[in-house]
Amino acid sequence: MASQENRELTRYLELTPKSRAKWEEARNYLPGGDSRNSIFWRPYPVFLTDAAGCRVVDADGVERLDFINTMTTMMLGHGPAPVMEAIRGQLERGVGYNAPNEHQIDLARTLCQRIPSFDLVRFTNSGTEATLNTLRAARAFTGRNRFAKVEGGYHGTHDGVTVSVRVDPARAGNPANPTPVPASAGLVPGVTEQVAIIPFNDSEPALRILEDNAADLAAVIVEPVLGSVGMVPARAEYLTMLRDFTRANGTTLIFDEVISYRVAPGGAQQYYGITPDLTALGKIIGGGLPVGAFGGSREIMELYDPTNGPTVSHAGTFNANPLTMLAGSATLEQLTPEVYRDLAELTEELRQGIRGVGADLETPLQVTGLGSLFGIHFTDRPVVNYRDIAAGNAGLRDRVFLGLLNEGILMASNLVGALSTAITRQEIDSFLEAFHRALARNIAG
Repeated sequence: MASQENRELTRYLELTPKSRAKWEEARNYLPGGDSRNSIFWRPYPVFLTDAAGCRVVDADGVERLDFINTMTTMMLGHGPAPVMEAIRGQLERGVGYNAPNEHQIDLARTLCQRIPSFDLVRFTNSGTEATLNTLRAARAFTGRNRFAKVEGGYHGTHDGVTVSVRVDPARAGNPANPTPVPASAGLVPGVTEQVAIIPFNDSEPALRILEDNAADLAAVIVEPVLGSVGMVPARAEYLTMLRDFTRANGTTLIFDEVISYRVAPGGAQQYYGITPDLTALGKIIGGGLPVGAFGGSREIMELYDPTNGPTVSHAGTFNANPLTMLAGSATLEQLTPEVYRDLAELTEELRQGIRGVGADLETPLQVTGLGSLFGIHFTDRPVVNYRDIAAGNAGLRDRVFLGLLNEGILMASNLVGALSTAITRQEIDSFLEAFHRALARNIAG
């Protein structure tokens, strides 16, 4: 297999010399040549220069179909006319003010109308800030300090949640009772003691852990679709268990829907019919500009009301800036229930097509996802949690990722993806043909 890996690498090097030069220059000023570790891949990433619709172009002029859409952000594709027009109009009136702007009212109204858990909402500049504030609010509301999260759940980069994300199973203990594992150096001392780690999609052991820690838990935070690590949907009974436990024990249930808001106009909570106390959002609600949001019940969110204190402090120079608010409103206006439905149906065609390629090439693989999200995993066992993802064939995954780049397809390096409305059946066919070629090469040796 090394020979094929070398052939894929050789082809990649041939296609991307300018990206390599830019990456090497960038390393003089940026650690690793960039500001996002999540978009680094070996031997180096491509540098993008242009994007339109469902296509991106790199520094070498290579065009690729975009099947990740800025880590699920660009649900309308790149540069949709309504969003671009909204941004251009606001540029003439200023990009930021030291006072509230009216555009945040429109976006807030839309979110509160669509999302079952939202009585009130506040805006931030990232999903990380959004989840940080949900946990802070939960602590303030309950008077407790600890929280529970799912093994493999990614909730941004603040210290509290940077635990047991992409873990080595050898360090993580019993799958039914996971050991908290720091996901980064430099976390504050004792951070792992503040969090109880529960298995995803396994209700009985998760409930036992929750019950053992019930008196101390301010919150349980969960992605209804285990997002960037693999696009694995929660089982409905699992989320129901979390809702029942939190309600019975005075614990705040938080849904991190930064990625799963792609599932339905009201998010995964609408799809599953389970309403949390707080919800964190990001990505698509900013129309491609930096954004985050958190909201929930009036009783909790009023802790942020400055006319009454506030109990919980919240500031940010660029929170609810007019450009982002307008871009977000323009995006959500286009995302009707019919658009969500059509995109989910097209993505299911893609998921079935990927399974067909695996069957045709007699290669075990699993395809996960919900709505317009999908993930490819080279394993012969069903994928229902992070341990299942970690048990997959990482070598084949990495070779196929590089092969897809060589075939003109851009995904995340762990083979998760998300469609946009700019993608049609023609692009789906192109993806499946490219995937067939890349997989066939890399299982042939």
